[in-house]
Amino acid sequence: MSWHPERGSVLAADLLLGCAIVLILSMAAGAAGMIIDAGQSTREAARTGAVAIARGWDTDGAASRVRALALPGASTSVGYAGGHALVSVSVTMALPHPVARRLVMSIDVTESIPIAPYRSRRDG
Repeated sequence: MSWHPERGSVLAADLLLGCAIVLILSMAAGAAGMIIDAGQSTREAARTGAVAIARGWDTDGAASRVRALALPGASTSVGYAGGHALVSVSVTMALPHPVARRLVMSIDVTESIPIAPYRSRRDG
């Protein structure tokens, strides 16, 4: 095997490129995970509040439950419309971005559940 003075520098450049690719992919995966988690948390908060109202809870109790489940800084609204319980949850989140410093994203979820009393087997 012949020796060349630049042989080691090519290996170092390849290792550096590999590390940069792994870093970029891990940052993208982390941002995607944050977006998915925020969307699921927001949807779960809205759905739980709408189901609670549909099953007979008062709107104040359901609104406090929604605020407890929603992400910090989320705006919530609870109400009725045409025989349905409506709950809206909106949250704005900032994701770290290597160039733009941060990327702002808004997640808005509205759940509508038909109002029906909860029936258990004990009701007959």
